[in-house]
Amino acid sequence: MDDSALHIYAIIGSPRNEESYTYKGLRILEEQMNEIRATKFEFLFLQQLALPFCDGCLYCVSKGEQHCPDFAKIGPVVSKVEAADGIILAAPVHTFNVAGLMKNFVEYFMYKRNRPSFFGKKAVVFATAAGGGHKVVLDFLEGTAEGWGCDVVSRIGISSSQMGLKRGESAKPQYMDRLNEVAADAAAKFVVAIEDQTLQAADFKQIMNFRAMQNMTRRQKDTVNYNYWKDRDWLNADFYTNAPVSFFAYWMARYIGSRIRKAMKKGNVKPVR
Repeated sequence: MDDSALHIYAIIGSPRNEESYTYKGLRILEEQMNEIRATKFEFLFLQQLALPFCDGCLYCVSKGEQHCPDFAKIGPVVSKVEAADGIILAAPVHTFNVAGLMKNFVEYFMYKRNRPSFFGKKAVVFATAAGGGHKVVLDFLEGTAEGWGCDVVSRIGISSSQMGLKRGESAKPQYMDRLNEVAADAAAKFVVAIEDQTLQAADFKQIMNFRAMQNMTRRQKDTVNYNYWKDRDWLNADFYTNAPVSFFAYWMARYIGSRIRKAMKKGNVKPVR
């Protein structure tokens, strides 16, 4: 990769846009990345994208993403992700879960879980909360990015209450020092991963997700998904890419995947309680 500025596409799921601590936290990460290499963040504020609620028609999955009623808004976002050197999924914690703006946005990308394509794209996930709930949101954002094919290289969860949440309240210096340290570490990992472009090792969770999608797609002959997988030789593959896979993760996922496939054929799948 040359020495030109890195282009990072940051998708923000806060209704407060530039006033949000999610945005303010990302600017700290941007500053730290620029200490290492020239970097330009492009921000997408989901409130300004103004997507209506996804009604779950699944046309994107069954017919193709171009059949989504709102593809005119979604299509350009996909192009931006494809063109970026790296992406960030960032959202606040609302009632101990991911903010509705981000959740609704992710619904429009359901087809990317069926037909992932962002392999090798490096990603950071970022969550903000006044109290707790970071792990739930970071897990959701990480699973989303990985489901699309991205390599998640770092996670950051910040406390807005320590950054001066109340009007007139100053940020806690000790916390800001720690936040800058965490941001510097994430920035270094992000830049190195983008420059190196090595595929990240697939963990057990990712292999299991692949096996589940593979089992489902094999039963969908003559569909958009089936043809997509067939064209890429995934129907009988061990994973989407040649990313390193541990011996244990491979065999455990293969065993559990075969059990799931047999249960589906016999109709032995049980309701979840």
